Amino acid sequence: MSNRYVVVCLLWWTVLCAHTMGQSMEAPVAVRELIQRADASANVEYCGAVSTRKVEYYLFLLQQKALAGIVLVRQRAGAPPAIVDADTSLFPFREDSERSVEKSVQDAIEVLLRRRNLAKKSRALERTSRLYPEVSAVGREIDRVIYPISGFRLGSNSTHEIWRLLRSGPTVAVDPRTAPPGSIIVSPTQSSPYGPIYLGHAGIVGFDGSIYSADARYGGVRAKNFSLTSWLRQFSAANGSYAFVLHAASDKNIQGH
Repeated sequence: MSNRYVVVCLLWWTVLCAHTMGQSMEAPVAVRELIQRADASANVEYCGAVSTRKVEYYLFLLQQKALAGIVLVRQRAGAPPAIVDADTSLFPFREDSERSVEKSVQDAIEVLLRRRNLAKKSRALERTSRLYPEVSAVGREIDRVIYPISGFRLGSNSTHEIWRLLRSGPTVAVDPRTAPPGSIIVSPTQSSPYGPIYLGHAGIVGFDGSIYSADARYGGVRAKNFSLTSWLRQFSAANGSYAFVLHAASDKNIQGH
């Protein structure tokens, strides 16, 4: 698929979602101030707005050194803006009543992210014909390592979804302070409606006590960017740190790739 074809597809999706998307809609001052207060140390990028009859949604990208995340802000008429959700990925969207958004809004957000990535000439566009909507590759980079070995795939870049999958999957929970090499360590993003936001992360513990994870500074490629000590120092208090060891799969259960 050529880059030109990708552009045509995005424009077609924009037409389909035109009833909910506001390309030129600027984020109000109150919305921008909310994001700045919620994470004062992050670089903030505005990615666009989604408008419905009763609610306005504003999409932001936060980057803080190796970390990157997405924040969705909702503003109802006559009410102050509030953070709907924040994570390394919003996909899949959470279904609880406080954080749920309608399907048409979810589709429009995906289009906004694809358009943002296209404008930034993302690494994903350079390496593959598919333009991913994600801005953080924490799950993808873990899967590149664990799937060929174990046959288990996270299939998500959301720290909350990764945490859920590891708790319910073929894993054993271990103490993150003494996690052995090969463990998957995750610290879920934490946020509240009016801030603060604490971006989370996920990675793999290496043999030398280092942690290898997607690094936003290098386009999301896997890098040795934390030690176990620095990880625990950064994430344990606000996010919580959790580590899991995968059960070894038999050869017949490991799929080809």
